[in-house]
Amino acid sequence: MGRPILDKKITVQNFKDFYWLKVELTKFCSKNGINSDGGKIEISNRIIAYLETGKIPKTKSIKRQKLPNPTEPITKETIIGIEYRSYREKKAFFKAIVGNKFHFTTHLLDYFKKNTGKKTYSDLINEWHKEQRLKRDPNFLKVIAPQFEYNTYIRDFLKDNPNKTRNDAIKFWMIKKSKRGDNKYSKTDLKL
Repeated sequence: MGRPILDKKITVQNFKDFYWLKVELTKFCSKNGINSDGGKIEISNRIIAYLETGKIPKTKSIKRQKLPNPTEPITKETIIGIEYRSYREKKAFFKAIVGNKFHFTTHLLDYFKKNTGKKTYSDLINEWHKEQRLKRDPNFLKVIAPQFEYNTYIRDFLKDNPNKTRNDAIKFWMIKKSKRGDNKYSKTDLKL
């Protein structure tokens, strides 16, 4: 059996067994009146709930509290997240301290979110330097969020097959994602 069509008739098991692009998921949601906000995992969970019950799942609306505008410029002692700061302002601050090599990373943004109101910009700078030291360790394996299956597959494929190219990895990914089952790299993928 080939890859099924993503429509109201698909079974939950068939839905779970195949890889779906986010654009396919949002298109399904749009056709069926399902909220398509959020990441792939959230959207997939809403689709599963819809397929199981036939009812459009309710989504919680999150009211974001408007932060006050800052009265002072950012310093190392400024507590993160208690005043509104633009991306540009934060990036300029970090570049002034760290240098032009500074860039926001997923880890740093997560650290920022988890420590809003608790940590200072000095703590963020230290966390950034810590992450950069970790990246230089040859055994360091960057954590890739679960919704980024493609990135995880490519990384794991290339790590396991140092003589293969990125194009080889992409070729095997394209085959793997079209088949029933998980999308994690396995040595047996080379036999696909």
